Amino acid sequence: MSISIQLLSNTTQNQCICEMAKLSGSILALNYFQINNTCQLFILNNNSLVVQYYSNSSVVFYNQSFVSIIVQPVCELNCQNNGTCSFTGLCICTPQWNGTQCEIPICTIPCENSGVCTAPNVCTCSYGWTGAYCQIVKTVLWAFDGTLNDTSNQFVGTSSSSAVYVTGINDYGTALALDGNIAKCVNVYPYLNMSYASFTWELWIYPTVMPADDSTFISQCRNTTLTTQCLILTTRNDMMWFAFSNNSLGGITNISAYTWSHLAFVYDDTSKKRFMYRNGILEATQVVMAPLQTASTNVVFGCRTTIDGNSYKYPFVGYMDQVLYNSRMKNASEILNDATLVFYFPFRSSTPLIDSGPNLINGSWGNGAASIASGVVDQAVNFSVSGSYFQVTGLVLLGTSNWPFSLSVWFKTNSLDGGGTIAHLSASTSGTGWCIRFIGLTATGTLELQIFNGASNLVLSGPIMPINVWIHVVYTFSSSNGMGLYINGTLYTSKATSYSASGYPDTLIFGNPLGGTSCGSSYPNKQFYGSLDEIRLYSRELTSNEIAQLYLNP
Repeated sequence: MSISIQLLSNTTQNQCICEMAKLSGSILALNYFQINNTCQLFILNNNSLVVQYYSNSSVVFYNQSFVSIIVQPVCELNCQNNGTCSFTGLCICTPQWNGTQCEIPICTIPCENSGVCTAPNVCTCSYGWTGAYCQIVKTVLWAFDGTLNDTSNQFVGTSSSSAVYVTGINDYGTALALDGNIAKCVNVYPYLNMSYASFTWELWIYPTVMPADDSTFISQCRNTTLTTQCLILTTRNDMMWFAFSNNSLGGITNISAYTWSHLAFVYDDTSKKRFMYRNGILEATQVVMAPLQTASTNVVFGCRTTIDGNSYKYPFVGYMDQVLYNSRMKNASEILNDATLVFYFPFRSSTPLIDSGPNLINGSWGNGAASIASGVVDQAVNFSVSGSYFQVTGLVLLGTSNWPFSLSVWFKTNSLDGGGTIAHLSASTSGTGWCIRFIGLTATGTLELQIFNGASNLVLSGPIMPINVWIHVVYTFSSSNGMGLYINGTLYTSKATSYSASGYPDTLIFGNPLGGTSCGSSYPNKQFYGSLDEIRLYSRELTSNEIAQLYLNP
């Protein structure tokens, strides 16, 4: 034990006590000399002391016998979240908080991918990420529009050979072309964490070769000898194949070369079930034995790793496009919509030319076409000037012979004088060349649909249309049912036929045929004056119930 003495002069008794309290150490005792106003402090390293007053008029002595004085530290900043103020004037925080005022929460596992720790062990994730520490990406899209990276550039694709791109499922962009050379296999960085979690993979493929062995689109293999540590999405025997865990799931329909197909692979970790869809239709489902456990392993596009992990095998030959990953299970309705809704224009926002469908095929307009507030639902596109139009380009499947389709349009005509073009189909953005008057009004106001069967344009006629009334029209086609005309949710008429398409990515032009003035039309090549709203194109024939719902719930 050591004792030091500090002398204070020209001080009062109370000031002496205050000095005693302010010291970071403790006082063993003190003398206060009233004669000369001097304070004598005996200092020990202790945080409390006892004070006793003596009656001597000249000396007041304090020792540690009776009264305790607790020295209270002072912090200029208020300590928060149960932090305590130290004798040094700094806040001492609990293990869950940090900062000068204990105002900063601590996440034991740091938040990843620009996530922010907003409470102890609580991460608030940035857009597109989820999980306890923002480690799971919600959605990733590889559009392959001239790059191997995803559309947000968060997941970088690399290959040891230069990538080749061709026209994709949407003509406005490109697809990745793979020729079976394993040097073109694409490694994705950083890794996607799919372990012990639900997920959905969707993609469009256009095989140019259907090999006898596997043809792998997507893989993630930590250990190819352990089935729970290797995800394989491939074709086997010309059908879809979904492998991980101790069992695999095979498809039931053959996939043909030189044909676009939409494939979806879904795993639900809650029910431990997986599902496969082709072109939006369920192929097969199965209960798995164990969840995927690939940990920190890179995804590979176009092939999968060998057992030793030093090379690749089972490459895919053909085109891949619009590869989409979701960190959740998508339901059947969502998959069907992703596979068959080509575009959707509700004209409801400040950006009316933006496609609200899954393919982001944005439109364009010109020559006076404009948005108006009085649509069937909110805004609509209006054609009040000669030459005004709205168009959507790059429609690959609509340019494919006998591929089914459904075009749903709400329209309101301002005049029946001379007829007009509601929808014009062409292989050219100018409306010229190969073209069909898809939907239009004759000079007398009769609604007509047209299709080309390889020899001539077939016409399907409807009733005379009213003026200034919103009408819902759906034009459907399939090889089995031919062309059908639905008006306000009900089938009006149909006709058996085939569809001989242009063979090129088509353009739909609404309101005006532009330069397409020689398309074998029975109605005039004139401007449509009126409004259109809620335009949807599907790459399948809608059912009568679906069409009725589009009418009842535009």
